[in-house]
Amino acid sequence: MILEQLRLRNYCLYQGEQVFDLTPTRRSGQAAPIVLVGGINGGGKTTLLDAVQLVLYGNRAPCSKRADKPYDEFLQDSIHHGVEPSDGAAIQLSFRYAADGEQHLYEVNRSWSQNGHGHVRERVQVSKDGKLDGWLSDNWNQLVEELIPFGIAQLCFFDAEKIRL
Repeated sequence: MILEQLRLRNYCLYQGEQVFDLTPTRRSGQAAPIVLVGGINGGGKTTLLDAVQLVLYGNRAPCSKRADKPYDEFLQDSIHHGVEPSDGAAIQLSFRYAADGEQHLYEVNRSWSQNGHGHVRERVQVSKDGKLDGWLSDNWNQLVEELIPFGIAQLCFFDAEKIRL
């Protein structure tokens, strides 16, 4: 699985649409498949990692600001405070994955908004090679377990700031 792009819309401290290129670079002809994110404290590094895990795992994602909040409340709190809750927020992750000898481009889009009664409506849509796939969308939780099992996700997406010696 090779991450290519993360797109955030009104997610936490990221207002509007923000796009992050995660495509691995090449150095001296060799792939450099590790992406490091650096910045000042409070700059949004942990929020980026949370976004990747949230788009992939939904209510199971170990997001840093969730604590013991119910999932719906966490999603409400994750809508940028400068926008209307009814406008909602969204996270889209595109990645390449090879299966049966063929490489495919997947896009997972997790979006949510608050309705007039204060309830959160969440949608997960998955596209494969540019085409929306209803089966993948409906079964995303099962498929992501095959791509990156939840139990090892923390080894793939980790915040070095949280490492204790």
